[in-house]
Amino acid sequence: MNLSLAAWQKYLLFFISFCLVAFGQPLWSVFLSLVTAGIGFALFWRGLLSVESAKERFCIAMGWYAGVQVVQLSWFISHPYSYIYAVLFFCIWLMGLQWGILAIWIRPSTFRSGIALVGLAGLWVCLEWSRLFVLTGLPFNPVGLTLSAGLYPLQLATIGGVYGLSFWVILTNLLGLRAWLHRSTINRWSVWGAVLIFPYVFGWLHFHGQQGALAKQKETIQVALVQSALPIEESMQFQSAEEARAFVLAEWSQILGTLTKQQVKLIDLIVFPEYVVPYGTYYAVFPVQEVNQLFTHLFPQMTIHFPPLIAPYAEWIETNHGFEWLVTNAYLAQTVANSFQAHVVIGLEDNLMHPESDLKKEIYSAALHFAPNNLPAKRYEKRVLVPMGEYIPFNWCRQLAARYGITGSFTCGQQAQLFEGPVPFGASICYEEIYGDLMRENRLKGAELLVNVTNDGWYPHSTLPQQHFDHVRLRTVENGIPLVRACNTGITGAIDSSGQILAVLGDGSKKAQEIPDSLLVTVPTYHYRTFYSQYGDFPILSFSFFCWIGSLVVSFYRKL
Repeated sequence: MNLSLAAWQKYLLFFISFCLVAFGQPLWSVFLSLVTAGIGFALFWRGLLSVESAKERFCIAMGWYAGVQVVQLSWFISHPYSYIYAVLFFCIWLMGLQWGILAIWIRPSTFRSGIALVGLAGLWVCLEWSRLFVLTGLPFNPVGLTLSAGLYPLQLATIGGVYGLSFWVILTNLLGLRAWLHRSTINRWSVWGAVLIFPYVFGWLHFHGQQGALAKQKETIQVALVQSALPIEESMQFQSAEEARAFVLAEWSQILGTLTKQQVKLIDLIVFPEYVVPYGTYYAVFPVQEVNQLFTHLFPQMTIHFPPLIAPYAEWIETNHGFEWLVTNAYLAQTVANSFQAHVVIGLEDNLMHPESDLKKEIYSAALHFAPNNLPAKRYEKRVLVPMGEYIPFNWCRQLAARYGITGSFTCGQQAQLFEGPVPFGASICYEEIYGDLMRENRLKGAELLVNVTNDGWYPHSTLPQQHFDHVRLRTVENGIPLVRACNTGITGAIDSSGQILAVLGDGSKKAQEIPDSLLVTVPTYHYRTFYSQYGDFPILSFSFFCWIGSLVVSFYRKL
């Protein structure tokens, strides 16, 4: 078989495949995504087959895939701090290195055996999964995301999650290239065609089956999602404590103002974004008269029910004006819950004092649940922290972090938390929802709804919010569960248990992502068990590993 190509043919294949793969994500193009899932990678490998040297194939593949990641991770450079370029450099070359490793096995002999192709698909899944163990993990851009662009092939995630989709995409492309190399063999084209079309057939049957069940169960909840659209960088250098309090209270005025159009409506759940305002949860800072006046002014059509002036809502504190009642962020959140008679989820900084010492405390990025009628709030602590922004990974990073005003770290949460609301729900904070295994833990605890609080404002005017949202859809299908999310800036919206987008705030454009507003959405509570929600990543990872090892063993014995 003559696999040699003219230089222009080889480079043309590299270029076409680059365009397909780099822009073959739901955020760029549904069409390009689905084409990439079928042949996008195969075009690159066809050009690579004309390169005899394994070392050269490795280098070409590593550079090519690093370039793909420059496009797909281009949102990095919208970050205000310059150190992000070093992070981007590290990420693209790590992912490029993995693609280069795969390319070593892209040689003519590989395509003579179907076992070898299945083994390569398994190898790639193992490589993608290994990214989760780098710092806090690099879950972005699994190749399976291309298949999630279509509602029907997305349903395949109910079996193997996103890694199952990645396995299928790589296998489909390898089989497509094998059929291309053996054009006269109709059976190989048939195998590729069957594998290519299977996710769509399975997805159609599964989706419409679930829609039939959904039609029979008509239970819904009303959810108000608040988009605060506050500046990510806040100058806290005030001339006095009164000035600082007034500044944060003005932020609360903007946040609560988004809910004025929802007053007197029946609402079951209100969700505020991640780290919505400074001063933590229980630090008494706001004069109670000013807070009470704010609520009565903004919600004249409602009866406002304030919590009692006791801890943890208020403290009697000596100020420049003498002793007065100062209230906490918890007081404001509880007032919202009481007045709307709705459950409230809000992202705030929170802390836990060690009983043996008043000087030691653990600080969390938390999602707090306030129920109506002054019931004690419950807390979920963020488990996946952003390196440099939320924790300092290495001692040598401390000096660098200090240059950007980062002098401490949050404490990492330890477990999922089930909240009892209008339905049992689990919470996640920001990009935790990109981790399928973490979201599945909420499902195992009995969650029937996923609630996410997010702030994508660190990457303004970028593609991150849409890419983030595309990953989120996978979590709903993997677990057969609806999801709602509220962002400071980003895509605020809701998705049902089959991955259908129920509503987003505004038109989803970058402009709409940065406008303070609220969205009232009716969310069907229909949920169902999936193979993935029961068994997680273990089956697809085990299958992938044994396929890879099995292909190596078969290859070894064939050489004997």
